[in-house]
Amino acid sequence: MRNMLRRKAMTCCGVVALAAVAVAGCGDDEESTAAPSTSSVVTSAAAATADTATVRAVSDAYLLFFDGTVAAEEKIAVVEKGAEFEPVLRAQGENPQAKTTSVTVSAVKITGADAADVTYSLLMNGTPVLPDQTGQAVREGGKWKVAAATYCALMAIQGGTSPACR
Repeated sequence: MRNMLRRKAMTCCGVVALAAVAVAGCGDDEESTAAPSTSSVVTSAAAATADTATVRAVSDAYLLFFDGTVAAEEKIAVVEKGAEFEPVLRAQGENPQAKTTSVTVSAVKITGADAADVTYSLLMNGTPVLPDQTGQAVREGGKWKVAAATYCALMAIQGGTSPACR
């Protein structure tokens, strides 16, 4: 089972560039956003409902989780259902291509006390491969994390899955 998950995770990382062609333009265009950067940029709509510290915490969770150079242990701590994603995250960490991934966060919109919508772009070698995606963040135990639904949706685009997605 672990080997199967490992193969799927490695395959997922390998096809992310191909998936970009299929999903380009699938992002949410409702909010205007600034140019992507490695730090968060708050839209005027988000600024009205979110304080800077919350926006920074959500952005930091995304930046850490999608940084291909970060160890699986650190990623487990910033994704909802992290322990359940451990085998997939460890397998991705062994894939050389996955090590070139990063993310930019262009907007954070707080949608509830423990929920936020995030507009982000997934990069490989600094080049956007999945631009302007809409994901979610959740707050668990006072800590903001990438929502499991967001990670599961990316795996599904790439043809993979995890038991944590059920």
